[in-house]
Amino acid sequence: MATTSSAIAHTFSEALIAKMLGQLHQAVPKLTGAKSSEPEAIKQALPPGTMTEVKDFLLSLAQENSLDRLPEIVQALEASLLTAEAKLQAEVVSAVPLSTAQQKSTTTKLQAQYGQLTVHFKVDESLIGGLVIRVGDQVIDNSIRLRLGSIQHTLLTQ
Repeated sequence: MATTSSAIAHTFSEALIAKMLGQLHQAVPKLTGAKSSEPEAIKQALPPGTMTEVKDFLLSLAQENSLDRLPEIVQALEASLLTAEAKLQAEVVSAVPLSTAQQKSTTTKLQAQYGQLTVHFKVDESLIGGLVIRVGDQVIDNSIRLRLGSIQHTLLTQ
């Protein structure tokens, strides 16, 4: 199964979120209960290379006198991400019912490409063969019906 630009974008967005969360996790023990909410003290508590967005977020928390809420904010962010991941659904449509082994293999490949998702399997005999896979707003159509339609179009336009 070819990696698409949507899958690549998904992978990069996950990496960005993971990096931001990692930096917030590092900041929690250093800033929870911090005596000073001075910008320079906050910057000193952060590891080198902390993303500007993370620094700005923490500075705005300090400005609002809410640094003590950082642990619960990080937990809420993680919970939101888990909920968003749980919502990712895939639909695999085949011309004939797939065996249990085929379903497991397909699920494993999709999860390797997209992360945790729920896969639903359907049968549509009009496909003739192959699969149509929908993940979110992305569609991968590898059906014989599509290929025959493409051949027919090519023949009719010549």
